[in-house]
Amino acid sequence: MQRLARSQEVKILLTESGKNADLQGAHVIDASPSAGAAPTIAINYLVEDLKPVKIAEVRSLYFPHVSLVNGGIATRPKIELYMYEGSNVKLLFIVRNFMIDSLEGGYVIADKLHKFLIERGAYNYYLLTGLKITGERGTYVASVDPEGVRRFLESGARLISGLENIPADKLSSYLLFFYSRKTGKAWLLITEVVPYFPDPVAARDLIQVLSKALGFRVDLERLDEEIEKQKALLEEFQKDYEKMLQEGRKRGKEPFYIG
Repeated sequence: MQRLARSQEVKILLTESGKNADLQGAHVIDASPSAGAAPTIAINYLVEDLKPVKIAEVRSLYFPHVSLVNGGIATRPKIELYMYEGSNVKLLFIVRNFMIDSLEGGYVIADKLHKFLIERGAYNYYLLTGLKITGERGTYVASVDPEGVRRFLESGARLISGLENIPADKLSSYLLFFYSRKTGKAWLLITEVVPYFPDPVAARDLIQVLSKALGFRVDLERLDEEIEKQKALLEEFQKDYEKMLQEGRKRGKEPFYIG
């Protein structure tokens, strides 16, 4: 079977708003699925709070047939582009509900998406991801652009060095590579996460650093409420677990009779 041209393997479908959208100078914000789900929580919260306009949807033969979200519910895999324009900043969000582990798929989709964004003047790329690094809360930054790094350090981020692997899937990894090589305007933001649970605290850390560095405002009240709810649930779980251990110790100390 003859291989399809890459233009057919990946398509970017513009909405009516997208046909007239001015992306010149926009900051592209991507969130790779990673430990603690903090990047996904962060970008979804930003979209809900800022209410950007959907400008495009990416479709590809490399997408899986279904994506499992919300406790295993099957849904259509999708990548959507949302545009927010504030008084002093333009933000373009890459929102998706699945990972891309295929080297070829990640490369082809990232190449198409990168060219689409660069041709329209969106030269700055920020990859949000999560990793357990030191166990101490915080957000770390890495970039080949020293001026951009300084802006993030002044916004509360810490400098990271000696990172062996980028905690991102193939799509985000290739986007980071293309932007670093072509424009030099690419930043990796890694938030310290608790990897075994969804981590809204780490998501809040990401949002606070990013919003301060880029100069936009976000209402974090609803996210703070979710953090308090999760904290209460974890405390209740901890109490139940300790109670179970104590009951187990008591049973272990009871005398055992034979006959």
